[in-house]
Amino acid sequence: MADVFQEVDEEIRRDKAMVLWRKYGIYAIIVCVAIVVGTAGRVGWREYKIAQRAEESSRYVIAAQLLQNGKTAAAITSFQSLAEDASTGYGVIAKFQAAAARIDTGDQAGAIIEFDLLAADDGIDPIFRGLAKLQAVMLLINGGATEDLNRRIGELVSPGSNWRYSGLEMQAVLKHRDGDVAGARAAFKALSEDAAAPDGMRNRAAQMLAALGGEG
Repeated sequence: MADVFQEVDEEIRRDKAMVLWRKYGIYAIIVCVAIVVGTAGRVGWREYKIAQRAEESSRYVIAAQLLQNGKTAAAITSFQSLAEDASTGYGVIAKFQAAAARIDTGDQAGAIIEFDLLAADDGIDPIFRGLAKLQAVMLLINGGATEDLNRRIGELVSPGSNWRYSGLEMQAVLKHRDGDVAGARAAFKALSEDAAAPDGMRNRAAQMLAALGGEG
């Protein structure tokens, strides 16, 4: 008799299980499929990104070889094309290379425009934006308008800037260029004595100070 009750109990459990499966089984399948698809998607996306980086790296090398071989115009075109298409760090590097390559063609004004565009691009890391500002200042330091350079350098030496010391160096150079020898001496002296400044920059500042008749 106990066996009969046990069989009936098992039948009832099976019936309940079938009802539950018909009611909720589809959701279990969806969850399982989602897990499998999600895992495959992550793996596929990772492989896609690896392939993308490899493809962009190859394009960058080709553009760099063109530049090295003296085919500057073609190199600029290749760097610009990569910069437009890239979704990795190669895009930013390509923009810098395209701007720098313009200098080789004598198009300093074009290079400055490109660096200014990089400096104004909120989509890239602030350290690269600051580098673009510095590159533009270095191109303008010999003949650029003092007021414009003071504005540009002011952005470099602002609190929190990654390029503050480079900006202070350019500030001292600008004072010397404009005939403010006393101001240049003071600026180079302060930079040479700033323990937080990079060693190479402090040494250059000390050498400039000595050349200007100050204390090295």
